[in-house]
Amino acid sequence: MDFMDLIEMPRVDHVKVYRQIQNYELNQLVTQKLFGSLNLTSHHLIFITQTDLQKPREEIWIVHSSIDSLEKNVTEAKFQLMIKCKNFQIYFVDFPTAYCCNSIHKSLESLSNLTTENMKLPFFCQTISKINQEDWNFYSIEKSYKRFFPNEDSSEWRISEINNDFKISPSYPKKVIVPKNIDDQALIKSSQFRSMGRFPILSYYHKKTNSFILRSSQPLLGSNNKRCKEDELILKCALPKGKQGYVYDLRDASILKTAVSKGGGYETEVNYPLWKRINKHMDRFDQLHISYSKLIDACVNSSTQFFYKLDTSAWFYNIRQALYLSFLIADEIHNKNGCFLIHGWDGLDNTLLISSLAQILLDPESRTLDGFIDLIEREWLHAGHPFSKRYFKSAFGITPQKQEGPVFVLFLDCVRQLCEQFCLSFEFNEDFLIMLFDNLYTSEYGTFLGNNQNEREQLLVSSRTVSLWTYVKNEENIKKFINPLYKINDDVIWPSIFTQSLSLWSNLFLRFQINSKPNDEAKKEIVKLVETNLQVKIKVEKLRNELLELQKEAIDAGVLNSENY
Repeated sequence: MDFMDLIEMPRVDHVKVYRQIQNYELNQLVTQKLFGSLNLTSHHLIFITQTDLQKPREEIWIVHSSIDSLEKNVTEAKFQLMIKCKNFQIYFVDFPTAYCCNSIHKSLESLSNLTTENMKLPFFCQTISKINQEDWNFYSIEKSYKRFFPNEDSSEWRISEINNDFKISPSYPKKVIVPKNIDDQALIKSSQFRSMGRFPILSYYHKKTNSFILRSSQPLLGSNNKRCKEDELILKCALPKGKQGYVYDLRDASILKTAVSKGGGYETEVNYPLWKRINKHMDRFDQLHISYSKLIDACVNSSTQFFYKLDTSAWFYNIRQALYLSFLIADEIHNKNGCFLIHGWDGLDNTLLISSLAQILLDPESRTLDGFIDLIEREWLHAGHPFSKRYFKSAFGITPQKQEGPVFVLFLDCVRQLCEQFCLSFEFNEDFLIMLFDNLYTSEYGTFLGNNQNEREQLLVSSRTVSLWTYVKNEENIKKFINPLYKINDDVIWPSIFTQSLSLWSNLFLRFQINSKPNDEAKKEIVKLVETNLQVKIKVEKLRNELLELQKEAIDAGVLNSENY
């Protein structure tokens, strides 16, 4: 299929565009009205204002894939299209005729809903020369294994390549860390007993207490109450003597019977005697999408019911629940004697969310920029979170398949809450998290393409697209993402999980409603103060060294008594 087949009308003149912008002089939102031409290309909608001697020409570029929903309003007197974007920006476009409006609407509906991955923007907008393979290979399981187990000979874990061809579990990576005493045949048997073949694998090892986090999908007991001795053996061999095992099932206990009737199930106490099952409910991705839509509706639509809408969205409930469960796991691992297996249904969403947040609390490395990127690679990209499905639409839209669910957005918001409470303990800043959000839905980079590593390899993303980490690691860009107040903190962090401690992510969810200028100026001032402080420290150190040299010369010359210095 050619892009031009989807474009009925590449250009329309005499178009009016309306959008809300911040008037810094009045310190309020105003509606900006622009006149010009609208142009469609393969991946962009481009609005160009008409030439005006008093004003410079302005261009608005909107990537087709950033369009979340389109609403057409055609009457005898009005031919208008409302464009709602995934970053929460909203445009109103008035056309000169109904035919123009209908043609552009039809083209944008097709271009903004392309499901073929290799027709998406990252395959077209970057040059091959920019591709850096080191950034595509930023994460390696060998590096994680060495960090978890510096002394390989004494380790009770090994790297298995059983999934090298992705046939055991299409959503798992090629290599996984499993107990050393478990052979690959046992892993195959266990994969046949777990949803989507996702048998228990190591997610994180806490060296200070020799405790760990495993993750998997639900076991397939079914109505016949099946069991798998190999699966039971994996959990038995993983658990060291004297440790207590906990299965954190992220589903409400009331729905487990329904899961069994549909062929799923849970770990029974009879078959897994060393592991205590605890049900801790988290909303599924589809429920989370509803919550997210209500949140954004409250943020973008001015209303006296703002706080009521915010409360009924249940977004803060989901944040609190995620932080609370992560807190419980971190507390048990660091202060007590627990080891964990985390799963929900398929282990693709909330499992990764809770595992990631627990690691950020426990592991100071995950709070550095490189460590956080490594965490995203290991716990989300290589772990099989279905990015293409979950983020095909944002808060304004949904597909008939209803596969959307902003689980990674919730993760970013939870991390942002932690950054607010521990502003010195994170090397990266809020701008980095917002950049990740923006690239999640629409990106020039191939990092978030596909639903798992298997799909990304089939798409050849590492040789045909540029990694997002190449952009981040650029010398000029990385400065924007570093927290100037960062100080290394090797301790576990213990956040407040009270609702009063949580805040709305206004710099993201209200990005087009609030005046960001004071916040931007404050950031610049902080950077300036930190740089000044650093220069003063350098100068003080230089003066101190000069003083020591002068004292030494004076002592050698007999001017000063060495006993006094």
